[in-house]
Amino acid sequence: MNVRVLIVHHGKRPTSGQPVTGGALRAFGIEKGLLAAGHTVHTLSREQDEENGYTSPEDLYMKARAWGPNRIVCTQLEDAPALAAIGVPLAVDLYAPRVLEAPFQGTLRWTSVETLRALAAGDVFLVSNPRQRWLWWGLLSVAGIDLREDPTLLVPLISTLGPQRRIPKSPVFVAGGSAWPWQDPVPSLERVLAHLDTRQVGKVVWYGGVPSGENAPWTLPSHPRLETPGWVDHPTLLKAFSKATAAIDWMTPNPERRLAFSFRHADYLGCGLPILTQQDSPLSDLLGDAGWASDNIEDTLDQVIDEPDQVRKRSKAARMLAKEQFSIDASVAPLLQWIESGKRHGRLPTDLLDHAQLAAQAAQAQQAQLQAEETQRRSDAEVVRKRAEVAGMVSQTQALTTTIDRLSRAVDEVAGFKREAINILGNRSANDRLALDEAHLEIARLQADLEKKSAEINAANDLVRRLENDTEGLRKELQQLRNRGLFRR
Repeated sequence: MNVRVLIVHHGKRPTSGQPVTGGALRAFGIEKGLLAAGHTVHTLSREQDEENGYTSPEDLYMKARAWGPNRIVCTQLEDAPALAAIGVPLAVDLYAPRVLEAPFQGTLRWTSVETLRALAAGDVFLVSNPRQRWLWWGLLSVAGIDLREDPTLLVPLISTLGPQRRIPKSPVFVAGGSAWPWQDPVPSLERVLAHLDTRQVGKVVWYGGVPSGENAPWTLPSHPRLETPGWVDHPTLLKAFSKATAAIDWMTPNPERRLAFSFRHADYLGCGLPILTQQDSPLSDLLGDAGWASDNIEDTLDQVIDEPDQVRKRSKAARMLAKEQFSIDASVAPLLQWIESGKRHGRLPTDLLDHAQLAAQAAQAQQAQLQAEETQRRSDAEVVRKRAEVAGMVSQTQALTTTIDRLSRAVDEVAGFKREAINILGNRSANDRLALDEAHLEIARLQADLEKKSAEINAANDLVRRLENDTEGLRKELQQLRNRGLFRR
């Protein structure tokens, strides 16, 4: 059975040379699983993420409906209400505990409303680890979803298998992620670096973001054993993971950290990288021999440093865990069953949805008011600026008018001067013509005299040539007479 499935997500899809966001990775993995099962899949993201993307909820509705899907998978809560209006079975992905993240960002008021509306819009709900069900079951009930039958599907994050594993001789620990305020690694990381100093071995490489600015909730310590290459593309990241010793994921405990399973965790396992984490982490429920779940950071580091056989054993276990529980086939299997059935779950009446809808409309109205006020503020500022420009132009016009008056008077004066100059030049021109005529006559007389003198010179030259000829004749005759001896004594 071929089903037309639309996947709506945020973020640029994985491509070589650029980092990739978790939402895009989630959509990409689900897409591969659905395509492998023989379904027709189309992905749609925002305009800022891809060409011909959607620009608003209304635009999302139009573009999604135009493609004509039989099922929709929505990976972003805020997009669910617009997609529900299309009228086909809708799966809402709850892979991140958004309502637990919101207090750290100061967005709980809006996120809670957004979450209720998204839950009310969905027909089935994807969770990435068993613990998340504990959170979402309660919220689904509040949103009016009938929980007498479980509406959630366990669809784990997909592990990308990395290159061949190469464990370095000197320990290299990797860590990282986005610069979220709800995951503070600093206290644990400082303990890790201090213990590596004590042991005089190893380093930590942090891949990803770091909060910055005066209000940053945390920032990484400056330490010679800590490297921060920042964001890298996915293939480069997997290659780096495959060459590390282990991954550290000790975070400051909070409710969000007790429920979250991150994309980097799946990639750690796919690269055969043992994970070092705290006992109350969601990872501790499934790691087994694929890592260490312990709150004793120093003792755990000693085991990694001193027991290379254990590292190799746990590396193999991590890779095996990725293949068995986090492969595309294993992860997408529950979703495939729903794709084929399109089952919708029942709903129960609740006034909270009406309140959430009113709150959303109020928030939209408030946002529109804020935008209108901002537009009014910019308009007022523009009016003030235009008035200043007009005043400046009036001043310039007055200055130009004064300049034109001065130029007009100057033109009149120049015109009078030109008339006087023309009269003077006219008289001077007549005198110059008379002098020119006399000069022409004088030149003619001189030319005639010159021609006469030239004729006399030519005649004198002819006379000189004849005399020279006569002299030469006499010289020859004299020489002949001498040769005959007529002048001998």
